[in-house]
Amino acid sequence: MRQLDARNLHGDVLVNNAGLGESELFERSPWSRIRQIVEVNIVAMLRLSHHFLPAMISRGHGAILNIGSGAGYAAMPNAAVYTASKHFVRAFTESLRAQLAGTGVTVSEAAPGPVESEFDQVAGIEGGATLGQGIFRITAQECAADIVREFDRGSPVIFPGRNYRWLMKMQPLMRRRLVATHVAQAARQIRYRETKRAA
Repeated sequence: MRQLDARNLHGDVLVNNAGLGESELFERSPWSRIRQIVEVNIVAMLRLSHHFLPAMISRGHGAILNIGSGAGYAAMPNAAVYTASKHFVRAFTESLRAQLAGTGVTVSEAAPGPVESEFDQVAGIEGGATLGQGIFRITAQECAADIVREFDRGSPVIFPGRNYRWLMKMQPLMRRRLVATHVAQAARQIRYRETKRAA
């Protein structure tokens, strides 16, 4: 932040795009990795938004785009911290957008699903996320084009990709009890495989 202040940089648009993922049961994940995910996915977003927002408000215009995830609308058996961080992005964006009504500053969340990138490999997700197979996966270029188009329109929440967008709009119809049951079953399978592998 000192470097930004020293250069007198005041942006009209802020994109909080940095993000880290995981593929590990919570109790087996190293604390250093948990802390790193929280610092990148949550703290950095808050710090940058807090830094740039006052000047946007004083000028009467500006926009913030927070990159969340479909995980922010779900539960995952082996990514509790990542999922929680994206729920945070979702809640923060929604609350801040409402708070800034009438200021000339807009805040949007992009919540991508499966995208062809190095994210799965860096997060340690072997073979990519299950949802990433088939009709829901899109290219990074398609993802970016959808997000930019809807961000320019001031859309509050952006789900890039036609098939994925349809899926996410249907999600509120799913019972959370069924979702929790599915996650519990998946977690048991993960523990069973890892126990068998260690034996």
